[in-house]
Amino acid sequence: MTFKKKILITIAVVVGFDVIASLASRLLQFDYTNLVLVSLAIYLGAGYWGAHRRGFLFGLLLGALAGLTDSTIGWWVSTLIRPYSRMGIPALDLSLQFIILIIVTPLAFGIGFVGAGICKILGQTKSA
Repeated sequence: MTFKKKILITIAVVVGFDVIASLASRLLQFDYTNLVLVSLAIYLGAGYWGAHRRGFLFGLLLGALAGLTDSTIGWWVSTLIRPYSRMGIPALDLSLQFIILIIVTPLAFGIGFVGAGICKILGQTKSA
């Protein structure tokens, strides 16, 4: 599979998760923020998948892209759906979005690093 396809699928998975999780949270009245571990697992999986048969750097990039997508498009979609949260969902404000972006993207990069590292340890990355 090309890396371009992996990028598109990763974006679709992140946004799809945000849509489904937001709708489920709203309909079933459970706190949307409880799903943070699923987001972290997606970043980990993206890191692993990006490195799989490619290289470690591709895992880092795909993990970071997952976080970037989640903190921009994913947050925008979730805000539109208005999931249930005991703390409330903050308004889509540019300064807050920037803060979220600079926190989530490096976090996803780090978790993608772990995923790519696992892939490397298991011998699933492209040999250099």
